[in-house]
Amino acid sequence: MNTPSEFYESSKDPIVVNGGLFFASGGFYYSQNLVIRNGQLLAPNQNYYSEDWVTMWYPTLGAFCQMKDGTFQTTWTYQGSDGINYCYPAPADNDIKKDPLPAPSSTFPSGAKALEATTGIGGVTVLLRGGEIKNTYVQEMLNISAASNQPRTAIGYTKNKKMIIFVCEGRNMTEGVAGLTTANVATVMKDLGCTEAFKFRWRRLFMYAGQRKRNN
Repeated sequence: MNTPSEFYESSKDPIVVNGGLFFASGGFYYSQNLVIRNGQLLAPNQNYYSEDWVTMWYPTLGAFCQMKDGTFQTTWTYQGSDGINYCYPAPADNDIKKDPLPAPSSTFPSGAKALEATTGIGGVTVLLRGGEIKNTYVQEMLNISAASNQPRTAIGYTKNKKMIIFVCEGRNMTEGVAGLTTANVATVMKDLGCTEAFKFRWRRLFMYAGQRKRNN
């Protein structure tokens, strides 16, 4: 597990951004979110949620993917009991205030198909899909302070085939800058021309040019 600066030193990629969630166990770090690289599934989205380890939910979590046909899209995924990583055109309608729904599969929610992506990353909620604001943190069962002003990071793709990485400060790290809600971020990404948009974990973006580093 590397910090963004350490990752840059090993990769020399010009932009490094925090992505999905992870947890530590037994001295190792594990991704809680989808990671696909060069067509290989390195980690699925976490496929369960519980507050007491008695009542279990099985949410479909969001992802931002480049598909095998070259298009970019947001989707909701779940690795089923059959070992197939499915994607869905809409999330399972989970809600912490409701009884759990069945575990997703090839037939639930509707429209399931095997995820065919060359690159993909999960995070903390779909904001836009097909040009429509979704902001599905409730269905994805994500406690991300969505309705409060916070630092935020998002990625999006526009109709004219441009990728946008958006970052805002928050929590008054700069005086007077409270941050944005996830609904605010969805609106900003749509106003920037995005048809697909997805929110990452926090607001940290590193852009490198030679030895210069900028942290927005």
